[in-house]
Amino acid sequence: MARSNKIRRSVKSKKRFTRRATKGKIVEHGDIFFFYRPKVGTEEVNDIEDVQRFYIVTSPDSSKTNRIFLVGQKQLPEITEGQSYSEERNWALNIATSSDPEEIRKEFLPAEYHTKTRGTRRIGAAVPVGEGKYSIVEHEGHSELAYILELPDEPGPTQQEFQIKKEASYIVSVKNPDIQVPGYAAFLKRKPNYPNSLKEKFGNKRWINVDDRKLLDYENTQLLLIGARKKDVEEELSINIDEEKESARTAELFTELKLRKEQVPLKPLFKGKFPKKDEVPLAQEIKTLSDEEAPGTGGKVGGKIAAGSSVSASSVAKILSGIEFPKNKNQLIYYAEQNKDRISDADSVIETLKELHDTHFENMADVEKALGEIR
Repeated sequence: MARSNKIRRSVKSKKRFTRRATKGKIVEHGDIFFFYRPKVGTEEVNDIEDVQRFYIVTSPDSSKTNRIFLVGQKQLPEITEGQSYSEERNWALNIATSSDPEEIRKEFLPAEYHTKTRGTRRIGAAVPVGEGKYSIVEHEGHSELAYILELPDEPGPTQQEFQIKKEASYIVSVKNPDIQVPGYAAFLKRKPNYPNSLKEKFGNKRWINVDDRKLLDYENTQLLLIGARKKDVEEELSINIDEEKESARTAELFTELKLRKEQVPLKPLFKGKFPKKDEVPLAQEIKTLSDEEAPGTGGKVGGKIAAGSSVSASSVAKILSGIEFPKNKNQLIYYAEQNKDRISDADSVIETLKELHDTHFENMADVEKALGEIR
């Protein structure tokens, strides 16, 4: 098939994306990275239950901007070949955009904060779990984010926990920040500061395609991801994603994001396996969080992207609605896990419940009192 509109990137890696046909319009292409952050106090991660947060970082070829997206449910949407169901939907939130890679690197550092009841607590560093090339394409009336994984060579057990495939694509839409959408109530106060030129694109629509890469550059941009395809993404989208063979020497994580090899465990990235406790490097840089940044205080936890997340009493009440007291702590957690579909970020609420110091609750007032003690 004839190729046209060949695009070369003027950097050392010489990455390129090529239009194969007029079927799809490339909106953006570049490097994509995946990270996870362990739960507070966790020294060794064995599976997704030990993970607090999952992130995607995009580094477009067309600019020096890096974006960090927090991904809901701690994994990418599942993909059912040839069809998409509501179960395969997931959200992503832009929580940091910067042209300074050093700023992005520092956001992923480990951090410490002090609590009145439990002393100093540690949030582990974010761990790289994948690197590849991506392209956002307008395709048959919608936009898709497609990627091909370069590191590790083949997805391992670690990548499987996060639903990271060797290649995959997702229908991606941007939420209108001025229209309330079920399941996005937690984001009502988190709105991107779009200029009028971008606001006008939404009109009265709840969701729009990513037809302008600038839509992704603003913090608090809210995305909807729907699983589309997990093989033959280049052929289906009529594009060529020219991935490369990467190594510890050439990995873009170290050249673009300025990650330091000696500060992060590399086993997930190159072997596809979670590191053992003794394979996690000792922290050489640790951020100290202010009271406003620490988990449970309502601030930007750990800077912009650290592990914890403040939750409101109303979110806890909603996920526990209908529960019969008395209950112990484990029963509260179990009930919340059975009703995760009631709120958009149930994982944050469940993690907060796990932080409760009390173990027995006679009523909802007891729960609210216990919540206040960990803020």
